[in-house]
Amino acid sequence: MIVTKGHAELIIQLIEKWNDGLELERVGDGLTDDALEYLYHLELAGLVYEDDDRFILSQAGHLIGETLLEFVRSGRSADEWDADFRWIGSEVISMIEVARASQGEVDDQPAITAELERRGFMKDGRLLPAAESVLEAYNIAGPDIFLPPALCEKIKQSPPGPGKKGLLPFSQDEIFQLEAMRLLTFSLPVGGNYSFTGAGQQIRAGLLKGGAPVAPITAETLFYLLDDDLSDDVGEELMEIGAINADKELLPAGVHFKKAAELLFVSPVTINPSIDVDSDDLVVMEVIEDLWKEHGSNPEIYPSYKAIKKEVEKRREVANTWKISYSLHLLESFRLVDSERLGEGELVYRLTEWGEKVLQDRKEHALKPVFATGVMAITTPRMENLSPDDVWVDVAADQGLVGKGYPTKSGRLFAGLASGIERLPLISAFEGRVLKALPLWRGMFERRLLSFFPEEEKGLVLAAVRKLLAQGLIDALPGGLYSVT
Repeated sequence: MIVTKGHAELIIQLIEKWNDGLELERVGDGLTDDALEYLYHLELAGLVYEDDDRFILSQAGHLIGETLLEFVRSGRSADEWDADFRWIGSEVISMIEVARASQGEVDDQPAITAELERRGFMKDGRLLPAAESVLEAYNIAGPDIFLPPALCEKIKQSPPGPGKKGLLPFSQDEIFQLEAMRLLTFSLPVGGNYSFTGAGQQIRAGLLKGGAPVAPITAETLFYLLDDDLSDDVGEELMEIGAINADKELLPAGVHFKKAAELLFVSPVTINPSIDVDSDDLVVMEVIEDLWKEHGSNPEIYPSYKAIKKEVEKRREVANTWKISYSLHLLESFRLVDSERLGEGELVYRLTEWGEKVLQDRKEHALKPVFATGVMAITTPRMENLSPDDVWVDVAADQGLVGKGYPTKSGRLFAGLASGIERLPLISAFEGRVLKALPLWRGMFERRLLSFFPEEEKGLVLAAVRKLLAQGLIDALPGGLYSVT
């Protein structure tokens, strides 16, 4: 959903016409090409529909219109807006979601507070009903999909994100179209990075897997893919976008297009998994691998707890020896390590297939850790109405998970791991303290959470938060808001 100055002026005009019992007419009102372009964005967003060259606000459009008029009456006329002012955009929807999850208490995130206040969605640190109206409009709007072949070609050329806006090959008009269709999203608080959404990523993947549309990809054609019994007429349309073959069998592109349809029309992603492996964990994994190599030539050497502990302490200074034991339990809970007994002997540890992949990847990055928030920079855009956090994107870039607008090989590995493993429950005593500090009924920002702990423990708190995120015991929203699952 996107509403800038040009969109806002047309929404106000539509409301004025409605109040007079009239409708906005393409010819009768002498609509310019620019006006028609803005109306097209509003149609794609599900705020306006066209009937016989007349434009009418949908129910969602009326909600947005009423909220807009309230904002204008407060003395902020749309005529005075900067042309590039995004009153509503994907990052604004994310900010409202974050503020709502914190029950409006966003004092600990002044950037979000400032952006919502300048749009009339917050006052004195409290979320206003106007914000709820926007969110309700977003939830009931039925966005449309219309991707002509030329735009599809540009989508193929685009990095999927997260990345800087300058990497995109689209015009401003095309960006508005994709954002209105909920295929493209921008990071909060001010859109420093973009990402294709889950549906957008699936459409892009379908195009890269052989989809070469000779006709536009539309919501209607995508919806057809959800039906197992395809008529001949429908089959022809799906063949035109490269989704099926002459026998009505899904082609590789069609598999991704169908997944896009499921995300758009059936069940958007609501869970955002992550994974977290710090430097100590990686050293423990490396020691396990090395001890098994030594075992090949000396059967008396094997990775028991005692052997692992001795070798880890030899390689690096460990402030707390319990951390080695904790790492072993944690790695086992993430299915990166398995444990077994050698006959009647000691318990020994072995890297799983996932563990071997993770260790090999991190060796290529000098055993640099991977934080849960960095992984979430890649996974968050899969959710329908959330944009990633700029800080998360910076973490992901620093840890080698993203680069030049693409998830790297490492990023794809850890995003796949986060989504693919079945976790075993694990929580340390300190993580229990952190979990207990979070309220059960709303989210809490990182700054507020840290204020409950002494200065010397704040680093431990952030590490505990990352582990709790990776365990799925807490959720994180962009802006550093944590809540108990």
